[in-house]
Amino acid sequence: MIKIAHISTGLETGGAEVQLRRLLSELDKNKFEMMLISLDRETYLADSIRELGIPVESLTLKQTPFNIRRAYTLLKEFNPDVIHGTMYEGGVVGTVFRRFLPKKPPVIWTVHEPLEHYDKEPVRKRMQLRLWGLMSKSPECIMYVSHLNQEQHLDWGFDNSKAIVIPNGVETSRCFPNKPKGMEIRRSLGIPEDAFVIGKIARFHRQKNHIGFLHSAAILAKKHPEVHYMLVGTNVDENNQELTSLRAELGLQERVHMLGNRQDIPDVVNAFDLATLTSLGEAFPLTLGEAMVSEVPCVATDVGDNDYIIGDTGLITPVRDDQAMAAAWQKMVEMDKAEFKKLGKAARQRCLDNFTLEQQVKQHEDLYEALHQQNIQNNPKLRQVQASL
Repeated sequence: MIKIAHISTGLETGGAEVQLRRLLSELDKNKFEMMLISLDRETYLADSIRELGIPVESLTLKQTPFNIRRAYTLLKEFNPDVIHGTMYEGGVVGTVFRRFLPKKPPVIWTVHEPLEHYDKEPVRKRMQLRLWGLMSKSPECIMYVSHLNQEQHLDWGFDNSKAIVIPNGVETSRCFPNKPKGMEIRRSLGIPEDAFVIGKIARFHRQKNHIGFLHSAAILAKKHPEVHYMLVGTNVDENNQELTSLRAELGLQERVHMLGNRQDIPDVVNAFDLATLTSLGEAFPLTLGEAMVSEVPCVATDVGDNDYIIGDTGLITPVRDDQAMAAAWQKMVEMDKAEFKKLGKAARQRCLDNFTLEQQVKQHEDLYEALHQQNIQNNPKLRQVQASL
């Protein structure tokens, strides 16, 4: 049994954290014993991971920084064979403490952060990133979720000599074509079954560019006023004054439905005819894969690995170009129905061929085993212990 200690910067409901939960649920429990340390506060996602039988400790370091000592105690008690840090701080904590642990376990950093506009971040965050870059020689592996993400980090001093790319994987047991469920969602919102629906799933954040989405919707509405739009994500609801005000200003109150955070994302995606991302920056947005595997074509801005993910099954537009986004949507709305359906099937097949959770899990398991064996070979004491088992 290989013992894996996961350390996450936090367990909010962002893409990196949700994907970590999915990964933990699928890793072979007969091969790997796992525990998880969250450096931030307690969340419902922590409870969800505990339901998998995996111990979780939330250290709330922002409120109580000295709890970092608890992280070392937990690692020493667990005595891991591999440490896997998710997001920068998780990897850094594992790197700092591993030298004091009995097995001197190898460390993996998983990096999700897109850096398109990082030069506009506060000085503190930019200095932190430079520091992480200086430390990036220490882990045995840096795992990026996109190829562009890997390239971007070179400019910030990251050592990619031991870097690999493992894309996020779609949970195909949850996400698949299911139009009856989608129609239930439409009916609950008062959307006609024959309406064309454009949907976007993303938390409310400047980088996700919901403002651009609404402006593109207003442009398309001039030619296709019958189209409906769905916005799904944390803080994307009727309580968001910025979005509701702009929606009213653009005259889209009856057409833009803001659903907030949802637990039934696979059903919601099946209510879309077209999925879109208007983001200013991404790494590997899993929402595209979830739409594609559900036979929903995608239109997205040219950020992160969007172009690589979509391939020839959808459209890519320039960043910050609301007119181009609206034109791409219009092309999809006006496409021959048979051709549009064919595009959806091609999108599903591309996802099944390249971006499934099963593929992601297999790559992680192979990496854990390889690093564990390498550590045994490099450590005479561990070789003796292994030989005696």
